[in-house]
Amino acid sequence: MSSNSLQACVDILTSPRETFDALKDKKNWSWVPFGLVIASSIALFLYYFSAVDFEWMMDQMLDQMAAQNEMSAEELQATQEFMTKTSMTWSTTLGGAIGIIVINAIMAVYFNLITKVSSPNEMTFSAWYGFSWWISMPMVVSSLLAGLVIIFSSAGMVSLEDLSPTSLGFLVDRSSSWFGFFSGINLFSLWSIALGAIGLSSWLSLSSKRAFFIAVTPSLIIYTCWALYIGFSR
Repeated sequence: MSSNSLQACVDILTSPRETFDALKDKKNWSWVPFGLVIASSIALFLYYFSAVDFEWMMDQMLDQMAAQNEMSAEELQATQEFMTKTSMTWSTTLGGAIGIIVINAIMAVYFNLITKVSSPNEMTFSAWYGFSWWISMPMVVSSLLAGLVIIFSSAGMVSLEDLSPTSLGFLVDRSSSWFGFFSGINLFSLWSIALGAIGLSSWLSLSSKRAFFIAVTPSLIIYTCWALYIGFSR
């Protein structure tokens, strides 16, 4: 059993079943993965915008926006004037951190409701919110990997999409309307789903199949709706 919360953050990635067994009675420990996930996200984007060739990045982004949204020259010019380095740095950094907090809160609501129906238990929303941070720990590894991508980039020429080298974005052209869809699917998101399934199985004594179905359902719904939207909007 993990001797402390920091050790548990490592153990959750290497021996998740045993760690979740121990974490069920260690609810206050979830503040540590919360801090690590948020801090790693903020640190990554601050480092990214300090190292990236901003003019090159803007050219890449505007070219992609023009190809995907068929924006006029006037609209692209207005976008370029608005997207300064300072505004981009803080909107991306704070938006990313707030986004993770909100998404995990939504996931906690989902786990709280679905498990009450499918497997009656006494787990509270706060317990599931803590659970959501434990299964988010692969994001810390993802941030470290993204940091290495920046370090080894050529003269700061690295796009935001390049920060997720394990995504399926390489399957389509960057100008494709499907690029964002495939870029959202990566090794670390799948890892989080697997941790969710293991944690549900541990905390509620569910079968592996049932736990996996509960863990993967939100992603299936999101990506199915996303795919339908892209397909019907073309």
